Amino acid sequence: MNYSEARKFVEETTKYGSILGLEAIKTLLDELGNPQDKVKIVHVAGTNGKGSVFTFVQNVLLKAGYHVGRYASPAVFEYREIIQFDGKNITEEEFAKYMANVKSACDRMVSQGKHHPTSFEVETALAYLYFSNKPCDIVLIETGMGGETDATNVEKEALCSVITSISLDHMQFLGNTVEDIAKVKAGIIKENSDVVVSNQGESIINVIESQAAVKNSKVVVANEPYNIKIDGYVTSFDYVTANDKKLSVKISMMGAYQLINACTAIETLEILRSKGYDITDENIIEGMKNAKWPGRMEVVKEQPLIVIDGAHNPGAAIKLKESIEMYFTNKRIAFIMGVLADKDYSEEIKIVALLAKKIFTITPDNKRALNGEALALAVADSNKNVTFEPTLEEAVKEAENLYRNNEIDMILAFGSLSYLGDLKNIINDANS
Repeated sequence: MNYSEARKFVEETTKYGSILGLEAIKTLLDELGNPQDKVKIVHVAGTNGKGSVFTFVQNVLLKAGYHVGRYASPAVFEYREIIQFDGKNITEEEFAKYMANVKSACDRMVSQGKHHPTSFEVETALAYLYFSNKPCDIVLIETGMGGETDATNVEKEALCSVITSISLDHMQFLGNTVEDIAKVKAGIIKENSDVVVSNQGESIINVIESQAAVKNSKVVVANEPYNIKIDGYVTSFDYVTANDKKLSVKISMMGAYQLINACTAIETLEILRSKGYDITDENIIEGMKNAKWPGRMEVVKEQPLIVIDGAHNPGAAIKLKESIEMYFTNKRIAFIMGVLADKDYSEEIKIVALLAKKIFTITPDNKRALNGEALALAVADSNKNVTFEPTLEEAVKEAENLYRNNEIDMILAFGSLSYLGDLKNIINDANS
């Protein structure tokens, strides 16, 4: 099997849909020798912030000299980024090699009259198989959706379970209230383990703590940062950990929400320190400062200033609003906005639309995309200065024209991650 054949196999498995439940993935992993039990795992669930928290943790662990595996799906910009070792994507050769093993296991399952695993289950199994064959000191695993019945939730034990910010998303699968969703996310907590939770609403934390208590697990809720200062795109703050260690930290990842994510990452690293990982304060300070996470309040061009952010649900929209008010006070902003139809875009619009002087809507290249014309009609209820653009290139061009005419100060593109990679490529091609 070569790489294109491996990718074709994954594409073909999309016909099996998305199924919550662990029977198929556990059978598949059993066929592969249960590679998930051969690696040391930190597992994260949450609505927003999973990728950012693990970016901080990964960067610090690499600074401390550890070998780190990381699995995060879906991809933001390039497919193979979903599986990384020491910050580098799995190679095409390795992907094909291990996918051949996964396909053989799937074929055996079908021959036994069992369901064929879904594409996410196939990718998850490949990730565990890959990591078990690499010299990983630690593996960072992000849930795809939910927690308890998510295909990643298959390890017998974890070094630490992390639960980030929770808000309403995937309600048709996870529940209609944040408390319902929190209970599902808390399903990743293992018996007699350690749990780190991002600072958030008391009702959410109460649900997680009660779920942890059932499993005799200890919960640490990240504290609030203080002495927050902003210098350009760099944010500095002080933090006191749950075990009373004071740190002065700088982060280069913009966004009000990144303060919460950074504090969650610090507490996760403290848990790892308590389990024998040799991580110094200097590793934390240096690793946090240099951490970068594509697609999250990322500056992709300076003149004009173009920032992209993957805010794609109401919780993330609130954080986006806070970030705009924190970093871009009094800036005249043009939004480029593209969303998926199954997201609560109406609520997102209400939260952020009035912060823009002009809004351009587009249709992301995704089968779940909301048509940009329909999005423009929805936006017009909150901000009349909205225009649908038939292509992303035209949206960028029209927004840059406004900048050249001194009608705006910057451009902010947000919504579905599925089009932000395309936008980045458009800008890079124009600059090359």
